[in-house]
Amino acid sequence: MTALAFYIDAPLQAWGLTSKFQYRETNAFPTKSAIVGLVAAAMGIDKHRPDEAEHLRPLAALSTTVVKLPKERIPTTRLSDFHTVGGGYDKSASLREKMSIPKKASGAAFGTVITHRSYLNDAAFAVLLTGEEATLKKVQAALENPVWGVWFGRKACLPASPLTPTLDSDREAALAALLTRLPGREPAPLEAFEYQEDSENGVFHQSDQPVAFGRHHGAVPAPYRSRGLRHHRPDGD
Repeated sequence: MTALAFYIDAPLQAWGLTSKFQYRETNAFPTKSAIVGLVAAAMGIDKHRPDEAEHLRPLAALSTTVVKLPKERIPTTRLSDFHTVGGGYDKSASLREKMSIPKKASGAAFGTVITHRSYLNDAAFAVLLTGEEATLKKVQAALENPVWGVWFGRKACLPASPLTPTLDSDREAALAALLTRLPGREPAPLEAFEYQEDSENGVFHQSDQPVAFGRHHGAVPAPYRSRGLRHHRPDGD
């Protein structure tokens, strides 16, 4: 088994897990579905293609660990913002524009909708993927030269630093090698928190194990499945 580590650093990040309707919250750390989606976009995997689930399978099979890296001067905070959706559309316009107008359950036009959206502000993470070397080499190449744009949860959340994908023999070696390539970082992530995938001994579960991001004529019963996670410090419990 080989490991790949890469860096997530941005002024704004949004990792949806429990978002519903007008309220779009963010998880405290990147979800696996977001990481796999990011990699899939970098590799140019189209979610509308009928064989998307087959192409996602080797990516979803990678074990995923997220290490939160501390900021020296700015603590991670949450930022709330609001957006308006559906305003300014002409009801007599084209069918494509009409499809963008928010609708009630009855089908009637809803008008302008205000959505509340939360972001992580000034957070940094190291993502560690463990699995087959051939798959990880493809992921590394895609992150270095992505087919489609890379962002962290929403299109407004652009990277502030290069992802710097780094391959090594195991998870610990890949993390150490990544940190040596990041300017201003210590060799070890002091006081970092780790969210490690563990299907047998997970202390909590998240429904972020991706199956398919597109719906293909009912072929996939659910886009996500549950996975076990452990939350601890790398140097302790």
